[in-house]
Amino acid sequence: MTQENDHSYRIEPANPRVDANRRLVEYEIRPGNTVTFISPVDLTRINQRRAAAQQSGEQRPSYTAFIAKAIAVALREYPYANRRVCWRPLGYRLQRFGHCDVAVAAERTIEGAESVAFVDVLRNVDRLSLDRITDWLARLASSDESNNDQWRDFNRVTQLPWFVSLPLLRLPHIFPSLWVKWRGAAALISSPAKYGVHSLVGTWPWPLGFSFGYISKRPIVDDNDEVVVKTCCDLVLNFDRRVMAGAPAAKFFHRIVELLEAADSELDRTADQT
Repeated sequence: MTQENDHSYRIEPANPRVDANRRLVEYEIRPGNTVTFISPVDLTRINQRRAAAQQSGEQRPSYTAFIAKAIAVALREYPYANRRVCWRPLGYRLQRFGHCDVAVAAERTIEGAESVAFVDVLRNVDRLSLDRITDWLARLASSDESNNDQWRDFNRVTQLPWFVSLPLLRLPHIFPSLWVKWRGAAALISSPAKYGVHSLVGTWPWPLGFSFGYISKRPIVDDNDEVVVKTCCDLVLNFDRRVMAGAPAAKFFHRIVELLEAADSELDRTADQT
């Protein structure tokens, strides 16, 4: 029976976006090199700050803004985490980043591009206020080819034939300066929380892949051995074990959780308000 007469399936036509993404993922992602940490995060103080901002008529910082800020502050405090493995003519070396940039995966609803993730980079996040981070995230969510250079260039490249797009997409992986230009530093945030996903465990081209899940109320045993209800989410880190071992990674991850759970005091001290 030919495909035309069998309505139980169909083979979709060639799609340059899908092909470019597939080849890039196959080339860069190595699950065997990574380890994953998961921790619940008490969002009580974050929610207090968000509520206070709303009551005073100010912009309410997004959850992603808090997490991006905490990651960047921890990267500054633990610079060994802000690295990636890169190829050099004499072998593989570690590339250490001088800025605490954070890449953010942005949702795009485009027919035929469901497998393609778009990522933009927020620079020097450790020096930004939560308001400035939230503003940038809002612009990213509503951006298109007319006002976002990264999305415009990425979209154009993925439309090219694979033998042209593939070498171009691989350039940041090969050249350290292009990694900084197009991918930032070591960290990426991707969150499916608004769709009700509680945890996302994935492997990414970035050496540090963060995600946070659905925000919900949970029973927690406090320090007095009493069961209380707290608003929480799961924070997930998938990291390249070639960059750091388990104990240093655990210290780094714990610091991020600590910053988030003390968001009323810890994060503001690091912002450059100028």
